Amino acid sequence: MSSTFEPHIDDSDHLVPDDADLDHDSDWDVEDSLLQSTARPPVPLDLDPYQVAANLKSVFSSLERELVGFEELLIQSVYALLTRENLLVFSPAGTAKTLCATLIFGRIRGARVFDTQMSKGTLADELFGSVDTDKLKKGRVVHNTKDTLVDADFAFIDEIFDANDMVLRAMLGVFNERVFKKGTQLEKAKLHTGIAAANYLRATDVTEAVLDRFLFRSYISPDYSPFTLLAIDQAFDRHYGRARSTSLDEQIPLEHIAFLADIVRGHSKDHQISVPAHVMFMKNIVMNRYRELLDQAQEGNRKRPLYISPRTYAKSRILLNASALLRGRMEVTTEDISQLRYVVTTVGGPADQAECFDKAYKETLLKIRGDDLDVIDQLAEAHELTEQIMARVRDGETVPCSRFLQRLLKLFGLVSNGDVTFDHVRRYVDRLKPHDDRVKALKLGLEQRIQQLSRRVDQGQSSVLS
Repeated sequence: MSSTFEPHIDDSDHLVPDDADLDHDSDWDVEDSLLQSTARPPVPLDLDPYQVAANLKSVFSSLERELVGFEELLIQSVYALLTRENLLVFSPAGTAKTLCATLIFGRIRGARVFDTQMSKGTLADELFGSVDTDKLKKGRVVHNTKDTLVDADFAFIDEIFDANDMVLRAMLGVFNERVFKKGTQLEKAKLHTGIAAANYLRATDVTEAVLDRFLFRSYISPDYSPFTLLAIDQAFDRHYGRARSTSLDEQIPLEHIAFLADIVRGHSKDHQISVPAHVMFMKNIVMNRYRELLDQAQEGNRKRPLYISPRTYAKSRILLNASALLRGRMEVTTEDISQLRYVVTTVGGPADQAECFDKAYKETLLKIRGDDLDVIDQLAEAHELTEQIMARVRDGETVPCSRFLQRLLKLFGLVSNGDVTFDHVRRYVDRLKPHDDRVKALKLGLEQRIQQLSRRVDQGQSSVLS
């Protein structure tokens, strides 16, 4: 995939930013709770997550030979499958978008795929089923959703922006909250992952909300180099542009992907992926720095600043989990932060996006290291203890025992958990001496929080939340 990004833009006031995440009404917590309640394939109890992850990588890595130059798009596709998120692909016509989606979904056994091409005349019935005439006679508009987008495991929506805004709006609930809602009809959708393709961007309020449903975005640019063209010829000679049937050993069962996705999204009781506080802190610093660098690089060219919503900041944790699992770990490390590029940039899109992200990542790793990493973890533990002390004061809850709490008891010569106060935490935090200004800002924020809660309790200040 080339680094040139020149999509056709339909007549409109502005181009939607490549990293737009602009639907403020969307709530990722609500979405995640609905995903938990959505029916999934039964998962065998004796699966080894590392073995399943290795099999998944093997199944999809073999597609590189069939999809020349699609390596990064395949990586994004694997991440989309592991996170139960959606992928949007931009490209000019004739760049094998449909073949790519067909080959990817064809490697999953036991899945039902909904495949459609949008047009200005596409009706909601084509996506959600025809209206039940018997119920219509009784005054209710109810769609028969069997064999539609609503009960599909995967979906490929081609030329998505050719559809009218009414149809696009109706798709939003299925793609994000996994719910089909129209009038009084409310149904859970089975959709695991959707892939949509477009030749251009059409900028409206509705299409901005549609873009927000795609955590992953790619741009495919034609590559006319002699080597790539010959490689495409050789691949075409093997399948003549058609997706060949795959054998069982070339596929991975849907329930195995669901098993991994449950782990990645924190729904598995048996397998939990942990993340140190300093990794989460550095994740946010990298994303902040990326926004700053890209806005500086595009100053004067962009009509509005790059916007990455808090929802995307939060969801990026899921990507880090997927990265760790694919690398044989149940703990996220700073190595996984490099994979954020698959979320915050349009892969294969503007070169300045990739350059700014790489710079932000390298800067952060160089400047925040050594003792500061330990300080971040201690500040996070101190914050957790601060909130637990407030819960004890407010609700009578017991402060749970932890290594950090034991450290404070020993340091200040205290006997029991109930002896720890805000002042002890404040004095401990005061002993920490970070070097990086951003870690210093983290410490200051915690000190202000401790002071706020301490004043509320010690001075008897009333509060709605006290």
